[in-house]
Amino acid sequence: MNETVPRRGRGRPPGPPVDPQVRREELLDAAERAIGRSGPDVSLAQVADEAGLTRSAVYAAFADREALVSALARRHSEQVVQRLWEVTRQVEDPREQTRLSVEVLAAWFDENPDLATMLDRHDENRSGRQGRRSFIASSLAEILEDGFRARGLDPAPAATWARGLVGAVSSAVRWWAQTREVGRDELVEHLTALIWSGFDGAGRQSPS
Repeated sequence: MNETVPRRGRGRPPGPPVDPQVRREELLDAAERAIGRSGPDVSLAQVADEAGLTRSAVYAAFADREALVSALARRHSEQVVQRLWEVTRQVEDPREQTRLSVEVLAAWFDENPDLATMLDRHDENRSGRQGRRSFIASSLAEILEDGFRARGLDPAPAATWARGLVGAVSSAVRWWAQTREVGRDELVEHLTALIWSGFDGAGRQSPS
């Protein structure tokens, strides 16, 4: 007598249960691949297909699409901030630190256009809650404050400058990605020159 062995469904491989954090990271990897294939409007179903899992497995890790996008925002924010901290410690020259920081931001926006679009929309819909840009800007403000204090300068402008830097670089890179009127190295140098002219006035008294 032949017995039918029940087949396991997708998303339930044999063996011990998958660690939830490992599963979340796998799904974030799959989401990035799906975004690369389908653009910023990718659905949870497409993410599940990319991961080779059922939609229920995705929902077990992320309550909804917003939760998954929030996790992507956090992942990339932390990666960018870590890279910013690294490059500012590679050199001591302040202008070169500025150029390297601009390069990090420009490279991310250039290399992740669909993801950047998705996360921009996500930020706009968060109704004042901290999104990707504000997280990066807040962390960049800490880096700037450390740099100002190390040089005996007033750290008060750091918060404003950090948000201006992220916005300026994002806007310029989006224009550049559409036109390619200059090379990326030239784009970074132009932005650095603009930003550095502001740093030249750091610590000076504002007119009363």
